[in-house]
Amino acid sequence: MSTRKNETKIVPVILCGGSGTRLWPASREKNPKQFLNLMGDFSLLQDTARRALKVSGAEYSDLVTVTLGALRRGVEAQMMELHPAAANHILSEPCARNTAAAVALAAHYVASQFGEDAVMWILPADHHIADEKALEASLDAALEAAAKGYLVTFGIQPTRPETGYGYIRLGEALMGENVRRAAAFVEKPNLQTAREYLDAGVYLWNSGMFLLGAGVVLKEFEKHSADVLAGVRESVKGMLDPREASLHRYETIPNEPFDVAIMEKSLYVAVVPSNPAWSDIGSWESLWEIREKDENGNVTEGRTACVDTNDCLVQAKERLVACAGVKNIVVIETGDAVLIADRSNGDAMKKLVKTLKATGCRETQEMTITHQPVLNVVPDASEAAYGVREIVLSPGQVMSFAGEENVRRFLTIIEGSALATTIDGQKQLNPGQNLFIETDKVYRLKNNASVALVIVEVQKPLEEQSYTQESVSIRNVA
Repeated sequence: MSTRKNETKIVPVILCGGSGTRLWPASREKNPKQFLNLMGDFSLLQDTARRALKVSGAEYSDLVTVTLGALRRGVEAQMMELHPAAANHILSEPCARNTAAAVALAAHYVASQFGEDAVMWILPADHHIADEKALEASLDAALEAAAKGYLVTFGIQPTRPETGYGYIRLGEALMGENVRRAAAFVEKPNLQTAREYLDAGVYLWNSGMFLLGAGVVLKEFEKHSADVLAGVRESVKGMLDPREASLHRYETIPNEPFDVAIMEKSLYVAVVPSNPAWSDIGSWESLWEIREKDENGNVTEGRTACVDTNDCLVQAKERLVACAGVKNIVVIETGDAVLIADRSNGDAMKKLVKTLKATGCRETQEMTITHQPVLNVVPDASEAAYGVREIVLSPGQVMSFAGEENVRRFLTIIEGSALATTIDGQKQLNPGQNLFIETDKVYRLKNNASVALVIVEVQKPLEEQSYTQESVSIRNVA
């Protein structure tokens, strides 16, 4: 860990909004892509939080998340799975007003709670970064620039003529080649222009990650976007909870991206060229690119069968999905919907979801079929105050258990296997193995086998706990 990180108060700020329409039907408006386990045992949101804390050296209690009010409970549940303190600073936007309002809200909150000298590391919730060492090196360079009063953004070295990202044109060196002046921010180009950017060698993808001194960015808002900052301040004035904002005032804030409101206007903008194996996982195409493939270039998940099939992404949740003689397509089965699409045509995906929403299709909002663990109470004839129940999880399903005072809870694996995850690490559990749920810890069990996972849970004493299914976090892995 670098010395600069120990001297600087870094507050990771995760922006958790958006619906991820190009990842339908896995992503729904009420369960967007940042809540999904697309790359492993944690959701994109959880991976972002864990990575930010590991790279920056910040604590769980330093983590700030900005989300929509409609998603707050989902964010809280996911943060609680990591650590109770990770849910301390969840800021709730009553309506979506774009990233300028979200950053201003975060800056106002961070300045009041952590001090104006705190440095905010703004991170979208839905990115995947494979090279954490490269990210740490970029953060070190950005910290040096932020200490000198710069608003710092992270630019990603482009690998293809991408039309789905904005670009940053590099200016002169500010602190060697590791920190450059941001000469211009460019909107998403057409294909020909994107090719020219790639050939020019002075354009980077705009990652949407920023490093900003809380006091510095508040002053820049006052200079360049005073109406956004005034709206934020008015919306939180008089609120009983500083993490919430008034809808009546918040909805009048200008709907502007942070880049447009501040970064394009400020005279103190720096960019750190970075190459941390980054992807925003904005489409099925981008997910296919970064997932491990078989010898035919296919990415498969669940019960799938592929013959003469190449370069496809196939996911099955509830039934067998078989493909024959096809290439470059996506097949996604979620139980209540099936998508078959050109893997690389993200624009068609947007049009599809827009059309479905216009017809009032419920499947764009939420899962119309819910699959919850089977919870059976097992009668106990003994005189001891024990509570016993059987829990059955389907393949891929997840259930969380929170330790409590005055309750002793033991789990025994009867059939199948489970991956148990806590803040301390992971452990594989097989039939006959036990797990003691410690006080003040959250345990996350995933059925990582292809057969049902059967668990027997024993609690003691039962009378000291009013147990309901709602007292644990239960959700499916997408």
